[in-house]
Amino acid sequence: MGAGLAVLTGLRAFLPLAFVALYSRLEFASSPHLTDTPFAFLENWWVIGLLLGLAVIEMAADKILSRSVIFARATQPVKIIFGGVVFAAAMAPEGWVAMLVTGILGLLIAGLADHVWRRMRPASAEKAALVLISLYVDIIVLVGTLLFVLVPLIGALLTCFLVLVFYRVRVVSRRKHRGLRILRD
Repeated sequence: MGAGLAVLTGLRAFLPLAFVALYSRLEFASSPHLTDTPFAFLENWWVIGLLLGLAVIEMAADKILSRSVIFARATQPVKIIFGGVVFAAAMAPEGWVAMLVTGILGLLIAGLADHVWRRMRPASAEKAALVLISLYVDIIVLVGTLLFVLVPLIGALLTCFLVLVFYRVRVVSRRKHRGLRILRD
């Protein structure tokens, strides 16, 4: 579950953590129980409201500033940090060692997801198309967050898929810069 949420945090920084905090507060059966952990403050209603408000602002800003490289660069460290936080929060009931290891792993996964998303997002598309893509990402993050809490194994499968996509993007990028394959023969 934590790995999948870290992937989603690489797409939208605040929404997965807000929903993990909300699910923990509402005591979903498969959600992490943050009550006696260092992440217990996330269960406060004002923190959940703040995270949801920041998520709405991020979603609106992504649609308004869809072509802004500065916005993408400014949100990148936030996404990476929150990826580590959400993975560590998901594993918080397991103890300090698990939180530390998964927090570092969450940083890497969210950074990888953000990198793949920035490489695959079309830069030269029309503004309307970019807004539509941003809307699809919002829906994916909303549905994915609910799905990963209800069926935690799917998050691990998404992480494996992300690694595969990252590998394919690197291979295609290398091929693109090597020149035409027709001229090599």
